[in-house]
Amino acid sequence: MARALSYGAYDLTGTLLGLVALPLLPLLCLTRYRHGLGERLGRLPAAVRRLHRPVWVHAASVGEVLAAAPLVQRLRADMPGCPIVVSTTSVTGRETARARLGADAAILLPADIRCITNRVMRLIQPRCLILVETELWPALLRSARRCDVPAILVSGRISERSARRYAWVPWVTRAMLSQVNRLAMQTEADAARVIALGAPAARVLVVGSLKLAREAPTKPLTAAPHGSAALALGDERAVFIAASTHPGEEDMVLDACSALWEQCPEMLLVIAPRRPERFDEVAQMLARAGVAGERRSQLRGPVAPATRVLLLDTLGELPDLLPIARSVFVGGTIAAVGGHNILEPGLSGKPVAFGPHIANVAAAAEALLENSAATLVHDAQELRAEWLRLLAHPEIASAMGASARAVIDASAGVAERTLAIIRSCMVEGA
Repeated sequence: MARALSYGAYDLTGTLLGLVALPLLPLLCLTRYRHGLGERLGRLPAAVRRLHRPVWVHAASVGEVLAAAPLVQRLRADMPGCPIVVSTTSVTGRETARARLGADAAILLPADIRCITNRVMRLIQPRCLILVETELWPALLRSARRCDVPAILVSGRISERSARRYAWVPWVTRAMLSQVNRLAMQTEADAARVIALGAPAARVLVVGSLKLAREAPTKPLTAAPHGSAALALGDERAVFIAASTHPGEEDMVLDACSALWEQCPEMLLVIAPRRPERFDEVAQMLARAGVAGERRSQLRGPVAPATRVLLLDTLGELPDLLPIARSVFVGGTIAAVGGHNILEPGLSGKPVAFGPHIANVAAAAEALLENSAATLVHDAQELRAEWLRLLAHPEIASAMGASARAVIDASAGVAERTLAIIRSCMVEGA
């Protein structure tokens, strides 16, 4: 009874809002919202209606679409004859789904009004409905249940802020969550929040983040420190690496290392510029700075004891050098580039430092920071303080590196585990 009343109130609110918006439709047709307006009102392209029993994946926008990519690839391999429909809430998300996922059809999510979602569910007749991250829609979920379509939340994420908002309407939230067959959450904290909101605990699992799985490197951990042998470094030399650096970042790292050399003259800094065309530029910068440096390409024997900076101007060697580092700064994060692969050092069990520009690797950055496996720095002073700490306390560096490796290990197999959950729900709903 309470569930019926909750959905009744939600449907009434949606219907009233739709009626209020109806006179505005001619104006909407003159704005950017005219694109896909028919789809939002439940008018599907003929290409969608022709598909037979597809899997329906819903992702909010570009980030969620890209996060779903590993899962969609495995769905294709596991069910080669099954079409895949992807819906999004944004036009850019829809275009990304078409370009990057190779979906059989990509549409905009219909308005969450029961008469519309019921119609769309009947037209698509999906084998299952897969919702990515936080895409929980009461009317859509109710329509799925009415049509016996299993609904699965994958890479589920409920922040404290979102949980507070859902708690404002507890009856609707509980009713909505009861319609989800499985909730595959990213973390234990996400699982605890969604259970507290009313999800049946037996349906909640902790699986991991699909975004993290997409960003994680796949090369196995180097079995032995090949870099140490190649450079003939002694165990007494602490090594710090600045990887994938961009203009301005090399200067920042050199500034940070000035204090490290005062305390530990034998410390070696390895700089690996992101682009090969900058190798000469960085070599000239080191010469102007008066820093004792060598180029890896010109090295014919051991690194000289007096060498303070090794310029890695060769390709493909950086992964072999990571295991000998005390810590790694990953570039493209002080420069406003968006960041490069900050998980790769963790694959070798090393802590990482990065700047604030991490849009390209946001999920990985969040996971590393939450697990005390990384440090966010904003300038040379902060990087200096972090590297001085790890220079003085190698046991802290080891603990952070172990945490980084654990983050990567936890992300391994996320897509496979998620696919197994989807498969089981489809069998149950068959």
